[in-house]
Amino acid sequence: IGPDHAQELRRATRLALAGLVTLVRESKADLLVIAGDLYDGSWHDFGTGHYFIEQMAILHDEGIPVVVASGNHDAASQITRALTLPPHVHLLATDKPQSIPFDDLGLVVHGQGYAIRDVQANLAAAYPSREPRLVNIGVLHTAATGSPHHANYAPCSVADLEALRYDYLALGHIHQRHAVVEGEFPAWFSGNLQGRNPRETGAKGALVVDFEPGSPARVAFEPVDVARWEHVEVDITGMVDTEALSAAVRDRMIEKVQSAGGRTAIIRVTVTGTSRFASTIQDDEWLHAEMHGIASQVGVVLEKSTLRVQSPAPPDPEAQRLRESVTVAADELAGDGNAARDLLRTLDRTIRDISSGAEGGLDLNDATVVRDLIDQARDRLDARLTERRG
Repeated sequence: IGPDHAQELRRATRLALAGLVTLVRESKADLLVIAGDLYDGSWHDFGTGHYFIEQMAILHDEGIPVVVASGNHDAASQITRALTLPPHVHLLATDKPQSIPFDDLGLVVHGQGYAIRDVQANLAAAYPSREPRLVNIGVLHTAATGSPHHANYAPCSVADLEALRYDYLALGHIHQRHAVVEGEFPAWFSGNLQGRNPRETGAKGALVVDFEPGSPARVAFEPVDVARWEHVEVDITGMVDTEALSAAVRDRMIEKVQSAGGRTAIIRVTVTGTSRFASTIQDDEWLHAEMHGIASQVGVVLEKSTLRVQSPAPPDPEAQRLRESVTVAADELAGDGNAARDLLRTLDRTIRDISSGAEGGLDLNDATVVRDLIDQARDRLDARLTERRG
């Protein structure tokens, strides 16, 4: 990624926030709910906090209140503690659940924020019962039933969420948008506004929730991201030459451009599979040059290109066992957060190289970052074992 696009990525999160505010205004929303992690815990740029306040002031002028539940990153952030929020921005209590009524809107918001980063208690278990004759909205920063790429903060079960019987539950912490509970009392992770790294692929944005008496909440996704991370994986199995590979990559990149809807598409390319021409494309420099050329023609940004190919060969049980051992070791290391962080801290120089240009530096307390680094190491070792076998 060149310096121009790196600068664009550094601004993308702020622009996505501005896009959210525009969405709130244009959709004539009555209320904005934010389920945590306004700031990165390791990020100390107070300009980021001031920018958030400026955007919230726009909603203040429109008479639109905001409710925020602080998340694990906010609990560790100097910005959260130092800046005073506008009066229409309601920051939920962190010592116990709080209910904030909006009588003029006919609704009430229940929730609790984080006082510390590592919240292990089931916060949902202490949330209050729904209030009759009002629309009940819950806000909860939680790992819910768990995610392999996020720390297991404030865990709870689907049954815990269903038992609250809130008209809508806004969940934060997991960056991938999805419903945990559907039906009469839905609970959703909205994901983040802007993908921050190659693991956070696809459209990012906010959920617009509409309520009508006697009907379940209607939940609709609206993208507000500025740049979009995508992954193109092409399997060369069955292909006869590099022209076929290049054509397949070009077609997939064009699909990503179309789905991005005018946004900058940042693409990671992975070439996999078994083919007789695999040995002719083992040169990483050739691959990068070829993929970069296609990206320039199509109009996308090439983030990275990786080869994981091999030539046909007789089965080699010993090599297969070695590769399986590498995968198992990587998974075990990723599952032991303390061991993984201790190991990564000893590789300071390499880590700085990998994370160069990343906004806010490398946060080894972030399970997503640690998992991504381990996955990169596993993929590189797997590629080398594949080359030797071929």
